[in-house]
Amino acid sequence: MITTINNKLSIKTNLSYWAVLMVAMMGAAVTTLMPLMVGAFTDSQHFTTQQVGFLTASDIAGILIASASAYFWVRRCHWQKLVSFSLLLFIGANFATNWINDFSTLILIRFIAGLACGVSYSIALAALGDRKSPDKAFGDMVTIQVIYGTLGFALLPSIIEQWGYAGIFQFFNVTLILAFLMTILAFPGSNKQQQSFDIEMRLIWQPTALVFAGVVCYYFAQGTIWAYLERIGVAGGLTLSEIGTLLAVGFAISAIGSWLSGWAVLRIGRPSAIWLTVVIQLPCLLALFYMEPSNAWMIYAFATIIYQIFWSFIVPVMMGIFNDVDKSGRLIVFCVTAFKVGLVIGPPVAGLVISMYSLNHVIGIGAIAIVASAIFLVLADKKIAR
Repeated sequence: MITTINNKLSIKTNLSYWAVLMVAMMGAAVTTLMPLMVGAFTDSQHFTTQQVGFLTASDIAGILIASASAYFWVRRCHWQKLVSFSLLLFIGANFATNWINDFSTLILIRFIAGLACGVSYSIALAALGDRKSPDKAFGDMVTIQVIYGTLGFALLPSIIEQWGYAGIFQFFNVTLILAFLMTILAFPGSNKQQQSFDIEMRLIWQPTALVFAGVVCYYFAQGTIWAYLERIGVAGGLTLSEIGTLLAVGFAISAIGSWLSGWAVLRIGRPSAIWLTVVIQLPCLLALFYMEPSNAWMIYAFATIIYQIFWSFIVPVMMGIFNDVDKSGRLIVFCVTAFKVGLVIGPPVAGLVISMYSLNHVIGIGAIAIVASAIFLVLADKKIAR
């Protein structure tokens, strides 16, 4: 009898963990597959270049607002009920996207989808942080996000060719429905009480502002370069299938960067690791800038794969600086907010630049943002060291 009860508890615990992982996986889906979203919206010919930028940013804006406010409410709500409701709202918004071409209505729907996504994602991150081994839990989360992104880049180009941008959001819904079913069967509750927001900002405002600016600048670059990477490949003469395959391969092996990051910081220090990222990523962007149809496949493959590896490489460094700003570890929640601020600003700016100039100008702006990010991050690290 006791063995049967223990087995049932074990099954429920495992199901609960997988429910959290599935929700966390979908929380990063929009950001991960952003290049394909931009391409699908553009190819639909229903929207201008600048409108595509705003549509892409609308999901991220909703996630931003939810994640920025999560510090104040995430420990005060019933997790299972709120996640279930937010997933249903996310699914409904994705279905509604199928039938709407009007820009104003669609941007509102995608913003609502982003809010729903951000709510469930914030709770999932808090749930993973409550586990006995949070480092392993976050590692599992990254792994499943990489697997999902790899599948997305491999499968979505053919789906988009047949169904247009609606195909992306129904691809999301397949896994969202599964996540919803797992959530209503088993989802953990909060193990911690809500804490008051009492960080002494007078002592840490300078490094906080610097690292926040550094993260925003870096993700602004991703909101321009990463969001339009599919368009850059198309402009170089590559097919959607070739682009999807190359991005899938690059995304799949990008975990190499995060594995090497800690090792590199221990041996050469954070500032050197930051500048190493700049030194590696800028030539990748330069290669994309001068890419021509005759050499597009080779350049696009090497440039995007190496670029993604060092994107994974720099993120743990940024989060380490962010975490060290406040020794209590509470300020780290706003690192996600900084990510989303950059991603919200990037696509509309890129859309405006493309409508006025060209894709190459977007690459140039992204390169400048990466250099600015490095300067802010190194300064923040020096402030902490003092």
